[in-house]
Amino acid sequence: MKKVIILLAVTISALCASAQITWNVKGGLGYAHCWGDAEGLSGHFVGKIGAGIEKPFTSNWSLMPSLELAWKGAEADYGEGLGKATLDILYIQIPIMAAYRMNINDSWNMTMKAGPYVAVGVYGRLKDDYESMNIFTSEAGGKRFDLGLDLGLDFEYHRFVFGVEYELGFLSMTKGGDLKNGALYGTVGYKF
Repeated sequence: MKKVIILLAVTISALCASAQITWNVKGGLGYAHCWGDAEGLSGHFVGKIGAGIEKPFTSNWSLMPSLELAWKGAEADYGEGLGKATLDILYIQIPIMAAYRMNINDSWNMTMKAGPYVAVGVYGRLKDDYESMNIFTSEAGGKRFDLGLDLGLDFEYHRFVFGVEYELGFLSMTKGGDLKNGALYGTVGYKF
């Protein structure tokens, strides 16, 4: 894992050293859910914030790596009078997206983007009406590392960016099962 993070940091540093990069910040709210062995689970509202760069290769194509703090999870409702449980996981993640930009008119651009992301859980909590526990302990069996696909559509108005992103995790969040992350975010950002 350390080697992957070091490689990504070196790659981003090399991109920053070259000319014509654009910096951006963004934040958003969304709806997270789990898939795989997710019977009985529903989603709940989450959010994310991040900063990144855009390195153009042509007038239409660019590479967009970012560093984000993303909140994901799910909920389970046990039924009438039995309460519910909430799973909250906070990830530091690095998406590296290839982006294709189309000019709509003089003020608006549309960008379609897709690429992988890697993430490390820094906080994980399962809470119900009776107790709360850290999911990253050996007893709980939660996994910190996540890897997945990030898809997005942005609309740019001058330096403001309004977008929608969907993240689909490929790795199980648990050691004994097949429970994976999914999240849909609406984002607002600004380019420097």
